[in-house]
Amino acid sequence: MNSLIRHCLILLLVTLSACGYHLRGYADLPFRSIYISNTNTPLGRDLKRSLQANGVSVVNNAESADLSLEFLTDATEKRILSLGSSTGTSTGAVREFELFHRVAYRLRPKDSETWTPSELIENRRDFSYSDSEVLAKAYEENMLYENMRTDAVRQLIRKLSAYKPAVTTSQ
Repeated sequence: MNSLIRHCLILLLVTLSACGYHLRGYADLPFRSIYISNTNTPLGRDLKRSLQANGVSVVNNAESADLSLEFLTDATEKRILSLGSSTGTSTGAVREFELFHRVAYRLRPKDSETWTPSELIENRRDFSYSDSEVLAKAYEENMLYENMRTDAVRQLIRKLSAYKPAVTTSQ
């Protein structure tokens, strides 16, 4: 019986490794230090933590950094997506909301005086709403905003790993 369990475990490990599954791992970032204009926001703190986990030091002044990052906007928005009738009434009540999280940023390499054009990361989520579950829906909304912020950090890390400073030629 012990041999059967061992063979099943080996077969499971071989199958798992053959399917191409692998852990996300670290990002290969083309810089070793970065200055972030605002690390006091939740987005700034999450980005700082993620960069440090990838071996990048977040410094306190732009002069000693290989790259500077400035957040231009970090905004959330909530829109009504659909209306419906409330139970027992004919008045229009909110049934769904659409949530947005937008982050605009720009970069400046160490030896450059100019910033790159600003880039935008936008995430959107829909969620249903019910007047009878106000506390649960408020918690769900906060969780969705947190999830969008985490998504924005991941997208920013991917964009930073693909960042190549423009090469200037002198003539």
